[in-house]
Amino acid sequence: HTGRKEHACATCGKRFARKFVLTAHERVHSGERPYRCPECGKDFTQGGDLKKHLRLHTRQRPYPCPHCEHTSIQSSALTQHIASIHTRVFPHTCSLCGKGFYTPGELKKHCERQHTETGH
Repeated sequence: HTGRKEHACATCGKRFARKFVLTAHERVHSGERPYRCPECGKDFTQGGDLKKHLRLHTRQRPYPCPHCEHTSIQSSALTQHIASIHTRVFPHTCSLCGKGFYTPGELKKHCERQHTETGH
């Protein structure tokens, strides 16, 4: 693999180094979701996403925290747990109240709940 992005999306022009990544990307445009959960029927564009989702049904949590008894379904969730609980890293700060959050999504939820007309 040369690392050159030789595979281009015919719809948007985005380029990829690997054909299988382009194929998965093209499903964003086509709406194709060929991977269906046998438990609940939810559809996914990529097999890996279905595999992660199935852990919700099996309660499989293969990522143990090295600092406590916590286990996670995904490696990214474990990384978030370690950063927010054990190292107290909160790179996303609310400009209104100064409270810190690990992810932009958590900050967005906070602002919607705490700093809107319908919030507190």
